[in-house]
Amino acid sequence: MRKSLHFQKINWIVASQGAAQVILLTQIPLIIEYCGLDLATLGALVAVSTFCLMIAGPIWGELGDKIGRKPILLAGLSGALLSQILFVALLVALAQGYLETDTALVALVASRILYGLNAAAIFPCCQAWALELGEKNQQLSILSGISAAANLGRGLGPLLALPTLLVGSLWPLLWLVLLPFSALTLTLFLPRVPGCTIAEKKVEKTHFPTTTIGLFAIALLGTVSIGQLQVVMGPVLQDLYGLSALEASSTTAILLAAVAICGFFVQMLLVRKIARPLISFVIGVLCICLGTTSLSLALGSSLAVLGLILFVIGIAFLVPGYSALLSQGQQRNGRLFGLLSLMHTGGYTIGFAMGGWLYEKSPSQPLAGMLLSVSLIAVLTLISLAISWKKAPKVSAT
Repeated sequence: MRKSLHFQKINWIVASQGAAQVILLTQIPLIIEYCGLDLATLGALVAVSTFCLMIAGPIWGELGDKIGRKPILLAGLSGALLSQILFVALLVALAQGYLETDTALVALVASRILYGLNAAAIFPCCQAWALELGEKNQQLSILSGISAAANLGRGLGPLLALPTLLVGSLWPLLWLVLLPFSALTLTLFLPRVPGCTIAEKKVEKTHFPTTTIGLFAIALLGTVSIGQLQVVMGPVLQDLYGLSALEASSTTAILLAAVAICGFFVQMLLVRKIARPLISFVIGVLCICLGTTSLSLALGSSLAVLGLILFVIGIAFLVPGYSALLSQGQQRNGRLFGLLSLMHTGGYTIGFAMGGWLYEKSPSQPLAGMLLSVSLIAVLTLISLAISWKKAPKVSAT
């Protein structure tokens, strides 16, 4: 019972992070209108934060291995909370006319750097901590629960923002402070798990095998695919479905929330019941390949929704599948999930940049980059499976 409560707290910490990210994205039009910032400036602020998340994740993971998850997560959440307080205070001051944009810009950049460097601790620590609290043969179930919590947070983010919009235009920003504060409070009541022992550090391998490198590459390409899909969704709704800018923006928000909720239910109801991570991984690859192909062929018609759903189901199986496969036999899960966080964040960044660039170059083929990324995932999967089968011990006939 107590262990179940610990898992629920860790899942909420992950969900709160996902919700905060989505809430900030939904408030961009209002921030532009009331705070005097343009879209390019906000994009640069998000990019700074993302870059810091990318480089700091592996560092936090290594520190968690050495001194334990709880102090690292407390430090990361404390820094994230302080940076969010500064960020929200600066936006409110701009909206009220207490600060000039040029004066506040340096402090806004500093707040985003501080946030990225500290928030990078959250996902690697929570994933490694959950595995250490659970049973060794339950990696897939545990990691699918973590991934489902992140999806739930992304789906609930807009729902949290709506009631506070009735109070005032910038009131949803209050959630950027309340969410990390609640996560920090919950962390205080979690049990401390010590870091690696000296003996473990001596036997730990310093390199990753070929199949592991292939899984890291698949993690990168998976988020590249997601990033490309997200960045072209709005323009595609305008160009191929004839929606206005406002209609396309609203529809995109609804689709992203629905996609997150769909991923949550698939992971909670289906993925957690699978016994072997490899099965989840293979199902995920098959679904994203079929989903991407169907989505590309049906784009411009209502049937494209079926391809999108299939792609989302594939991602829901794929992410916990390769995460669990990577964690098998690892003693320093902090390092592992820190590197995995690097792959994910880097993949989204590449996907956003590539998707926008390719769409400008060839709007008639909006999913060309996504098709390429998914094709590479299929090729790497076949290579990794072939290597694994070749290395598997042969059973001789008696």
